[in-house]
Amino acid sequence: MPNWHEVSVWEQLAQSPEAQVAAAAVDSRDAASVARLRKRFDADLVSAALELADARRKAGSGASGKFARGAELWCDVQGIEQASGDSVARWKAQRMREVLGAGAEISDICCGIGGDAMALAAAGLRVTAVDLDARRAWMAGRNAGCASVVADAQSLDLNGIALHADPARRDERGGTRSWNIDDHQPGRAWMECALAQARAVAIKFAPGVDRRTFGAVSIEWEFIESRGTLVQAVAWSGAFARDAGKTRATLIDARRAASPSSTSSTSPAHDDAPSVHTIVGIPDDARADRLGAFRDPRPGAFLCEPAAALERAQLLTEAAIGYDACEVTRGLGLVESPTPLAAPWFESFEIVCESKVRVEAFAAAMRAHGLTPRSVRVRGDAAEANVLTRALGCNPKGDGVVFIWRHGKSARAFVTRVR
Repeated sequence: MPNWHEVSVWEQLAQSPEAQVAAAAVDSRDAASVARLRKRFDADLVSAALELADARRKAGSGASGKFARGAELWCDVQGIEQASGDSVARWKAQRMREVLGAGAEISDICCGIGGDAMALAAAGLRVTAVDLDARRAWMAGRNAGCASVVADAQSLDLNGIALHADPARRDERGGTRSWNIDDHQPGRAWMECALAQARAVAIKFAPGVDRRTFGAVSIEWEFIESRGTLVQAVAWSGAFARDAGKTRATLIDARRAASPSSTSSTSPAHDDAPSVHTIVGIPDDARADRLGAFRDPRPGAFLCEPAAALERAQLLTEAAIGYDACEVTRGLGLVESPTPLAAPWFESFEIVCESKVRVEAFAAAMRAHGLTPRSVRVRGDAAEANVLTRALGCNPKGDGVVFIWRHGKSARAFVTRVR
């Protein structure tokens, strides 16, 4: 007997709109409701239908959801969690379409439910979705309206092809994640073959990936942030690498408005498309002109916190060109400047005063300067941010932010005002 993970059960579910509708109206945590469903439909079919309903709810719908078509996708919960959302997938597909041209062939390897395959197909490419999991390959084919193949990535001929790949980072049955690239499936050896043999390569990683993973291989690393959350890194190689040897930070639908001085933004394709800001350059750790460090912050100057994508791409120097900026301590990502740095790459806070690292001292400084505590932000494991935030009674609508960072063997704290 098949279980609900089997593709045959999902094919049966696709032919049973009644089961889909019934499951969508049920709370899968309500045992009595689930029992009633199982009296009407096969137990495995019910399990698949409930999984589908939960996944579609998680996918969201409309402009605020991860997927505009979330209510009609064929998906499961883990597949939704792992997939590139619409806006990120479209951003990547745009580059691949520009390089390959309309109608070109591309393989989406380890395609999952088809988050990227959908965007590639919509961009006018001929997509073949490949996955070792027959259920996921079937889902991607239906969602993207493309060919799908059940195959082990390691069995594919990569010579001269264009590919996008999303190696698995999680054990499907156990649900455990691994961030070690050698634990990915397919693993390092396959990725190195892809980078050497394919003519155009995009490999998706978790954003914590080490840029030095592939040594001297010519790669453009892109770190992508969507709606204020760092979501993925992409290794672009071969024909897809526009700026090999450099890194790129991209903000999609940024939570911070761009300042007039920001020159790295791109216009949305249409009025309801998310804004995109992107910057590329030589990473800080490879620059001779890297920002200086260890300047003593002064009241009236600004502490500037970089967007997560900018920090991971190590592009603080690139984004601060033209400013008299300096890192407060090397490698912590916090920058001091006499003037606010360009948004959305930085969020700037006016320095009010230095403080002892004590809640009572923070509260006294806030009162003295007419500030309402908003948050406590910590760098370098200098303190427990959550503990201090609760103790200070922070309010998200407040205008006072405390910064604490490690400086040698001690910690320093500054009270700042939100700009």
